[in-house]
Amino acid sequence: MLYVYAITADCAAGASSLLPEDGILPGVAVQHFAAGPLGAVASAVPDSVFGKEALQAQLNDADWTRARILDHQRVVSSLLPVATVLPLKFCSLFAGEASLADALATQREVLEATVARLRGAREWGVKLFFESPTRPVRTAEPVGAGSGLAFFRRKKEEQEFRAAAEAALDNCVAASHRRLAAHARAAVANPLQPPELHGHAGTMGLNGAYLVAAETEAAWRACLLELETAYAAVGARYVLTGPWAAYNFTGGGLV
Repeated sequence: MLYVYAITADCAAGASSLLPEDGILPGVAVQHFAAGPLGAVASAVPDSVFGKEALQAQLNDADWTRARILDHQRVVSSLLPVATVLPLKFCSLFAGEASLADALATQREVLEATVARLRGAREWGVKLFFESPTRPVRTAEPVGAGSGLAFFRRKKEEQEFRAAAEAALDNCVAASHRRLAAHARAAVANPLQPPELHGHAGTMGLNGAYLVAAETEAAWRACLLELETAYAAVGARYVLTGPWAAYNFTGGGLV
């Protein structure tokens, strides 16, 4: 059984010698399988771990699954400097070399088109967070006959403040994604993550991924710096991640 990490093209000379020693499991070798202009990076894995029933039991172990996901990402990341990489999803398994070769041949046109779209570009992530906006300081109002009216006035001001703050944040999110996407080959706004997953202070407003070509990367990063300055007043904080293999732009990969 083969565990396949990624489809590759444009491999640099000696790229196979740069593959990590350990793959999806400790002691499991990583190999490159050539198939014309395309190739695949994979490991031979035991059925006792990755067979259908055995794998389901393993995936129920959160610590094991987390470690294997990190191993998968580690192997894929090692390929980025030496090849155009079409990363496959976690636990992409094939019966053997013949099955893998057949899949590569059957889907060659789709895979080559995807590789062409990814060639010369890297994926970057931008997570946008907002701290709670600061309310304007108000002077204390005297308690008296007009205190009821003052109460309703304060409630209205509070509602107007919240509405204005929400509008400012919505505008920041939309403008940020639009401007970053303008400097990218492709862009996607992924679902927002809960705090226990993203691990940052504040509320997430954008979880963007951007496929950025090498020749526009400097302009894209300059745009990000401009956004940080422009929206600092509304409590925006941008977190840059990457570069990553283009997980968000593979179009499904190999099936």
